[in-house]
Amino acid sequence: MSDYNQAITAPYPTRFGLPIDHAGANLSNSNWAVMPTSSYRKANRFGREMAAHFLQRLKDDPDNVGSGVLGHIAGDIDFQDKTVTKGYWVGFFSHLERHLYPSVKQCDVFVDLAFVQAEYDHRAQYANELAKLED
Repeated sequence: MSDYNQAITAPYPTRFGLPIDHAGANLSNSNWAVMPTSSYRKANRFGREMAAHFLQRLKDDPDNVGSGVLGHIAGDIDFQDKTVTKGYWVGFFSHLERHLYPSVKQCDVFVDLAFVQAEYDHRAQYANELAKLED
């Protein structure tokens, strides 16, 4: 286990992934199983720390980039929660925004989008051609 996962002992997840038995919102195998809290400020701080763990996970395992882990995290969050516990997700996404900005500042996001879309289209065309050969 990496040092960054041992550095913080808090009531929130620090290893994000897509388990085979991924079952959804705030279950024990969820990507977002946070403990209730009475402090928005504390929840916000822990949310930022969770984002740092998520970013480090991407850095350590770049094969997960683009695999939808962030979507599964978002899918596990109860955005209807009106308690101070919402500070977890506010801090989490705010910290991600801080790290997105330097990246997008250095590229034309629409040129990049076109490149990514062309790559996905190429993969889909290849898969279709393989399927035809198998028939």
